[in-house]
Amino acid sequence: MSALVAPWVAPALFPFTLAAAVMAGLVVVEALSLLFGQSLSAAVEGALGHEAGGGGDLATAADAGGALSPAALMSWINLGRVPFLILLILALAVFALAGFVLQGLAAALLAPLPAPAAILLAGAATLPALRVSTKAIARLIPRDESYVVTADDLIGATAEVTLGPLDQGLPGQVRAVDRHGNTHFLRTRAAPGAPAMEVGARVLIVDRADAVYVAVPATPDL
Repeated sequence: MSALVAPWVAPALFPFTLAAAVMAGLVVVEALSLLFGQSLSAAVEGALGHEAGGGGDLATAADAGGALSPAALMSWINLGRVPFLILLILALAVFALAGFVLQGLAAALLAPLPAPAAILLAGAATLPALRVSTKAIARLIPRDESYVVTADDLIGATAEVTLGPLDQGLPGQVRAVDRHGNTHFLRTRAAPGAPAMEVGARVLIVDRADAVYVAVPATPDL
């Protein structure tokens, strides 16, 4: 077993092995959090203070900060259009894969590159690959808000619980359709005093507190 593990923890490959291990750990934690009814990705988005699928504030900061600012780089790799945790998992996966391929080619030709040089080259290869992959994923992720409606326009809409149950604890998620037919996935919790609402239940959005909507069970006539 040690003979199989040793190459992966050798200095030339260790940074990429570590990136792959962290990526796998994040995937496992996210999967377990979903099993318990809460998404780690959604919790991270809430802690960062921006809604999933947003990005307007980041884009504005990028424009103000110039082409070489950190905000511009984050906007370029689509942070804000793709949830932060998903972007981090993708970055770690691409970085690890690039490092393994790079060191494999270097070893086949002459010898593995020194770790610092390999990290720089793998990082340089990661950025454009990350931009392409996140751009594709962003098209598949429904946005909480769009240019057609504002966040408050969704108050009064009916929705279906997709991640729950909704109670007064950590927010779950509901799927709502606005008057234009656009689908929105919204972080939502139950209103004070409202009963828990299970996945699949119809709810009425009655309020919004910062980035989290508040809902009550929908009556049959809604």
